[in-house]
Amino acid sequence: MSDKFLTDYPLKDVTVGRRFGGRPEGPGRWQRIPHLGVLWTDDKDGLQLSLLKSADHAAANALRRRMVMMAVDGMTATAAFDLIARENRTHMIMHGDLADRSDDIVWN
Repeated sequence: MSDKFLTDYPLKDVTVGRRFGGRPEGPGRWQRIPHLGVLWTDDKDGLQLSLLKSADHAAANALRRRMVMMAVDGMTATAAFDLIARENRTHMIMHGDLADRSDDIVWN
């Protein structure tokens, strides 16, 4: 079983989902980066960037493409999250379940 976050075939179960209203949920770590979005990892196979309304879409999409290339190069979800978080070190890393934060400032 690969621990790369780029999905191997056959497709694996994903540990993050979306509730009604489109808000992500799932245990892990996340970092709200105001100009990009909410970066999330389950420290297993999952890494994603959810856009915020205020996000720079071009910059966020560039980061998403970079995340795919990190996976292609064999980087784990944890290592990729830690690298991106270090590059945005002024923003706090949170731990827990995203569902617990759905009405929080994380999404505004």
